[in-house]
Amino acid sequence: MLRKYGIIFIFWANVGLAQVSVSIAEYRPFPEKIELLGIEPTKVGWSIANNLLLLDVNHSELIELSSFGDVTLSGGFNQRSSSFNELIWMGLSPNGIQVVDRLENKIITLDYHLNSMGESKLNRHIFPELGALDSWGRLFLYSRTYNVIFSVEQKRLIETPFIDLTKEFGKSACLKDLEVNQDGELAFLDCDGTVHIFNRLGQVQLYYPSKIDNAEFLVPVRQRWFVFNTQGEGRSIKTNETVTIPVASLPVVDIASLNRSLAILSNDHILILDVK
Repeated sequence: MLRKYGIIFIFWANVGLAQVSVSIAEYRPFPEKIELLGIEPTKVGWSIANNLLLLDVNHSELIELSSFGDVTLSGGFNQRSSSFNELIWMGLSPNGIQVVDRLENKIITLDYHLNSMGESKLNRHIFPELGALDSWGRLFLYSRTYNVIFSVEQKRLIETPFIDLTKEFGKSACLKDLEVNQDGELAFLDCDGTVHIFNRLGQVQLYYPSKIDNAEFLVPVRQRWFVFNTQGEGRSIKTNETVTIPVASLPVVDIASLNRSLAILSNDHILILDVK
């Protein structure tokens, strides 16, 4: 019996030491135009045709960076938009690019050249802090004001909370990151470094400690969930496999995933890694 448990212990110890294989697929330095415009990206996301979205949360500026280094501004090709108040999230939806304005409590839909296609006001003043979008176009918004994660379907806020964090945890929650994986699982990283996973119906499934110091980013890669800190240390919450981001891309400002690829946002470039 002791030998059996010893084998199990050795197996899990080896899993804890396993390193996920990653390769550098692309390095994209920021074009000079970004610096000239005074834009300092704080969030990265994927767009169409291998383009990337960059959001400067501090100045509520959204741009698109093509694979050739071309920059598209949020008002179109040659002008900046002044219609945004406090953008907190952007993402690629089936209907275009969506951005969430916290103070205005609205969702703005843009075409793939970042021209406005319309907007919809949320039918409650929730002042969202975080957002996440699933593969079917359902948007999830975390409201610290209500201590709730709401869902938005067909551009309308569902009044009944998708996840009532007060009921689940009995107190006001503190969220650092919110994401949805390809299977529709919703997960968030709390301020204590724990990852909480919910199914597509909003029912709590599992929770895991992140096992790295100062976890900041929650990243789904296929069936795996990873957490990262700004120093480039990453770990799978279920298998304990580790990922290390190259030193040249530190500190990490943000991370976004698409299938098996990771876009690592640094201060002056984006590094794209393929996860094996």
